[in-house]
Amino acid sequence: MTSDQSRNASYGYLVGNATDFLMGICNVQILHLFANTLEVLTFCCELIPVFKYLIHLTIETHQNSGWESLPKLLKNSPNLETLVFEGLHHRYTIKCGDVDGCLCKYSGEIPTCLSSSPVKVLKVLRFGETGVENEIELVKLFLETMPRLEQLTLYYDTSSNDDLIKVSSQLNKLRRVASPNCEIQVISSKLS
Repeated sequence: MTSDQSRNASYGYLVGNATDFLMGICNVQILHLFANTLEVLTFCCELIPVFKYLIHLTIETHQNSGWESLPKLLKNSPNLETLVFEGLHHRYTIKCGDVDGCLCKYSGEIPTCLSSSPVKVLKVLRFGETGVENEIELVKLFLETMPRLEQLTLYYDTSSNDDLIKVSSQLNKLRRVASPNCEIQVISSKLS
């Protein structure tokens, strides 16, 4: 999607339907979606099919792309075991904070796409690029609401030992809200 198309999509001008395309790939086991694809799914997909064989989903994120289509996609992936975010960037929209409207904010109600999620492994690559505090809050939401989560791995590239210690300490405090058998780890080039 070009930058003009993306800008127009955010105003609802994008036309077409990507449902047929999704129906053609709904039997995959591994899927990698780019940030622009999430935008297309938001504005050009009347129905997101069930991805019954999908076990590994990677989502590339971008600060100019919203996550409105992500709850529907997760809800329609009943056997998803591994979810990878390439960063936690996204554009805030009017759907942010709505239960099942986005995943970025906790509105008090647990998004059903998370509470019923079969995901066991959650990885966040490029953790901290958009601000550690906001990303910690999102990680906390994942830990609180994903009951089957067994492993959370954050890939945090920082040049500061103090930042690494601070994030590790914050994550340690989150262990009490996570599933009892969830292992939380931070991987950093500083730990080499």
